Amino acid sequence: MRIQLIEHDAEDFSRTNISFWAAQKGYPVRQTYICNNEDLPPIESFDWLMVMGGSPHAWDDQGNPWLQEEKAFLGDALAKDKIILGICFGAQLLAEALGGQIFSHRHKEIGWHEIALNRKGRECFLFQNVPQSFVSFHWHSDHFSLPESCSTLASSKATENQAFVCKGQPLVGLQFHPEYTREMVSYYAREHSQDWLCDDFVNDKDEVLARTDQLPDTYWLMESLLNNIEQEFASYL
Repeated sequence: MRIQLIEHDAEDFSRTNISFWAAQKGYPVRQTYICNNEDLPPIESFDWLMVMGGSPHAWDDQGNPWLQEEKAFLGDALAKDKIILGICFGAQLLAEALGGQIFSHRHKEIGWHEIALNRKGRECFLFQNVPQSFVSFHWHSDHFSLPESCSTLASSKATENQAFVCKGQPLVGLQFHPEYTREMVSYYAREHSQDWLCDDFVNDKDEVLARTDQLPDTYWLMESLLNNIEQEFASYL
């Protein structure tokens, strides 16, 4: 299994719950920092595309001149039936490529917040061996609508579409961040919390750090989701 990550911020994302899972499986991972104008890979060079989060807005083509190229690349990956996982900004791009719309959300959502599965989520392959409600880290100010071909699986108090799948296609979108380790969250709270402007669903730095210390390791959730995706879409490999 050859995994390709597309990164949208210049931080070092080499030690995430995704990279730990891939290492345990023995799967090679390639990261392309498109935000640094790195060339996108050939479609044939990977089996599983993961479009990651990031600070850009999905409609800001002028501020992010690489964005149109990435959207075309994502369209090609969809046409070739590549397995695709979109996380946060990546889920927004994926939703748009499928026919949804991206917009500035009515609430920013930053911090540790609960996610609840709906009926479809409880029945879906994606959340097998995952509780009906769980806590994960969030960091977004934009959101998306979905076309009729896609199904919303989970929501939080602030955000309607926390996870989705699309009938007949090997893809998953997640608005939350199961790839974040506790170490990553602590780093962001200390180094970037000045950007967390007050809102109803924005936790302050001290609250995030205290909650991070209290939580068990976050790896279990990413591991469960990736194992479920791998098993469900094995026929596309």
